[in-house]
Amino acid sequence: MDSWVGGDGVLVERVREAIAGRWGGGDGVSGAARYALGAGGVLLRPLLLVRSALAVGGRLEDVLPAAVGVECAHVGGLIHDDLISRREGREAVHSRFGDGTAIITGDALGFTWFEALADVEARAEVVVEVMRVQANAGRLACKGAALELGLGVDAPVSAYLEMAHYKTAAMTSAACRIGALLAGAAPEHTVALAGFGEALGMAMHLRGDLTRDLAQDPGENRPTLTDLLARHAHPNPGQQANDLAEHYTDRALAQLAQVPDGPHRRALEAWTHPGDLPSPRTATKQSSMHA
Repeated sequence: MDSWVGGDGVLVERVREAIAGRWGGGDGVSGAARYALGAGGVLLRPLLLVRSALAVGGRLEDVLPAAVGVECAHVGGLIHDDLISRREGREAVHSRFGDGTAIITGDALGFTWFEALADVEARAEVVVEVMRVQANAGRLACKGAALELGLGVDAPVSAYLEMAHYKTAAMTSAACRIGALLAGAAPEHTVALAGFGEALGMAMHLRGDLTRDLAQDPGENRPTLTDLLARHAHPNPGQQANDLAEHYTDRALAQLAQVPDGPHRRALEAWTHPGDLPSPRTATKQSSMHA
């Protein structure tokens, strides 16, 4: 049995080693990238990609470069996000290295996706499709970030859900879809895994806001779903927000049930447990928490 079947620890180490191999230079951008990438996150997106591939018969070595690229692109986006929102927490890249280096480093990490994908052993048409999936998810994430900037206290709940879908769920869905595509999964399994990733991303986003509600985080100035539900006079808004998060969790499990059973599918299922479900920026701080 593969050593990574029972837990994510070995997978995390393999991804971290592969990431480190791409950022060993002595220049300022490499140093800033190592700092950002070494923040200690749970590597959610690369793990979703790898586990999705393994769940449908793929091999780790075949998808590892793509997993590295997904994480680099994600962290590059976080660097830019921190420049916009200026949240408190772990010293951000722009605070430690300056705004200019932070912008350049975020860009460089984003381009790493293209470099990493070039190292994937797959048919040309598969690589093109994977590139299309990742590019579309990145574009939607930018759209979601822009929607978040304009999200006021009077915004409709539908606007919040649209923002969460673009900013978080599009990327988690893409990670799962990419893993399935690179593993040569059957179309119905690819669709199911992408649907799982999308629903999981929505549940993550909502859980993250519920955590903010409990913490009453003064470093955040955007409204949470609970805030918007209360503003629009919904009864018991906190419970409604929690119920919606559970709804998306159930949807994620229903999608995953369409994938053949096995240890890797069960590892994906574990991400849906409420106590283990990370928020989009949980488990490490760049300027705030990220996954």
